[in-house]
Amino acid sequence: MAVQPIRPLELMEDENITQFEFKDFIGLWPNFMPKARCDKFIEFFEDIRSQSSLVEHPDPEEMEFMDGTQQFKQGSLGRKDESMLLNYSNQHLNYEANQYLTACVQHYIKKYDQLKMNRFISEDCKMQKTPPGGGYHMWHYENSGFGHHARELVWAIYLNDMPEGEAETEFLYQRRRIQPTAGTVCIWPASMTHVHKGNTVFTQDKYILTGWYIKVP
Repeated sequence: MAVQPIRPLELMEDENITQFEFKDFIGLWPNFMPKARCDKFIEFFEDIRSQSSLVEHPDPEEMEFMDGTQQFKQGSLGRKDESMLLNYSNQHLNYEANQYLTACVQHYIKKYDQLKMNRFISEDCKMQKTPPGGGYHMWHYENSGFGHHARELVWAIYLNDMPEGEAETEFLYQRRRIQPTAGTVCIWPASMTHVHKGNTVFTQDKYILTGWYIKVP
């Protein structure tokens, strides 16, 4: 079943109805997902987390709950977070997240219309919790590995507000920092033009949904 966007394109383009910004090929839709919906995702995550044990496993798709330290092995510079794939653990919430995403990515493709030459799909919806002191602070871009060459766009939905000066998504060449606010959707290119990192979380847990749009035949 095709995902129906939460808001049609003509309303996404209406600045009296939808708040948005396109700059440096980064699309932002502030507070697009209502906070009450964001809280539902966090509640589900914590419920699953309380019932799960963290184990090292070679196949992430067979894990309901993942510890980020098992995915990246760079010692003190490695990943420190916990995550799950909603497309395996909760189909209803996965569909709901994709309704918001579909509205935003259609808007993004309308703005940068060369993307219309390809077809895209977002297969995985990763929900991630980053505790104080955690995160992935290495500069990187999302289609750098051979196995990731089909990634065209990166997306994130921030699920909670974070205090100013922490937990931003920072873009190296654009010299920009995106401050997480509940319900804000962010889409950007997966290529080396948009090298980025997650800045340190200091005071409270950070929750996001994230994934990629990949090119398909």
